[in-house]
Amino acid sequence: MHELYFIARREMNIDFYAPFFNSIKNEKDAAWKTILQNRLIHLFSNPMHGDYKKWLDAIDRIPKIRTSYSLFNDSVIKIGKKQELSEKQQNTLESCLRELIPWRKGPFNLFGIEIDSEWRSDQKWNRIQVHLPTLSGKKILDVGCGNGYYMLRMLGAGAKRVIGIEPNLLFLAQFYAVVQCLQSSVNAHLLPLKMEDLPSEINNFDYVFSMGVLYHRRTPLDHLCDLFQHTVAGGTVIIETLVVDDAYGPELKLSDRYAGMRNVWNIPSTSLVKTWLQQSGFISCTLLDTHPTCVEEQRSTSWMPYYSLSKFLDSNDSTKTIEGYPAPIRAIFSGVKPLA
Repeated sequence: MHELYFIARREMNIDFYAPFFNSIKNEKDAAWKTILQNRLIHLFSNPMHGDYKKWLDAIDRIPKIRTSYSLFNDSVIKIGKKQELSEKQQNTLESCLRELIPWRKGPFNLFGIEIDSEWRSDQKWNRIQVHLPTLSGKKILDVGCGNGYYMLRMLGAGAKRVIGIEPNLLFLAQFYAVVQCLQSSVNAHLLPLKMEDLPSEINNFDYVFSMGVLYHRRTPLDHLCDLFQHTVAGGTVIIETLVVDDAYGPELKLSDRYAGMRNVWNIPSTSLVKTWLQQSGFISCTLLDTHPTCVEEQRSTSWMPYYSLSKFLDSNDSTKTIEGYPAPIRAIFSGVKPLA
């Protein structure tokens, strides 16, 4: 039984992650299995999000049709074909998926139902993937993985296994709503944990991704040091983050919100991010790409009907946010953990 079935059951029991733990029992990293099991038990012993039962109910009502068709290496993640469901089943599926709104990452297509997410995440992935030599056969950690869109794209690029950590339970529900439609389980596992919950013993990832996380950390250098800890010697870290032009100094300190977002503590310059990477132990630290966020990439849709980027830019000057800060620019960096 795939570990996804834990979400369709009412008992929040660690046993539902048994297939995940079984998948690592013969590997060198099996030593941390008990540590991680205990941390998940502690998590599930605490009250869940207030809407979690509603999300579980929605997933339970999804038609029990399992498909062998999937496409993870294209801009839209596709699972199933329209003709595999009756019209009634399609209507039920769409109704259930809409109970998991807002869909922020995507896009997805499930049995012909287009989930037009807030972010066209394929555009970010394209900017990243062009700089990756290969993901074939690699073990990957995706920190702050959201609803798993990037995890599935990594599998589509040939990754051997992807582990995502994401404490947001709605994103967890969305991920399992998607992958439960498959006949066979995928080697991508979303753990509802925070970065600090991940045992330090997990340190054999060939690639560690942190996308859209750094500027939410009060101590960004500590975050990068954590990523260093989990990267195998010779492995690569990929950082995607908001940045400001060096003309604003090493970093932009924020007093409240940034482009409507809470919990954004500072936005660094590209030079400062490279310095932080070096200070955390990485070498060959490289700025791979910078790109302004545009309303074609992040916008409101029927699957994310709330305010999005266009509402958080100055209506008279799109180069500024409504708070008067520089409009969002995102950058991608890489670093390598030394062999010794």
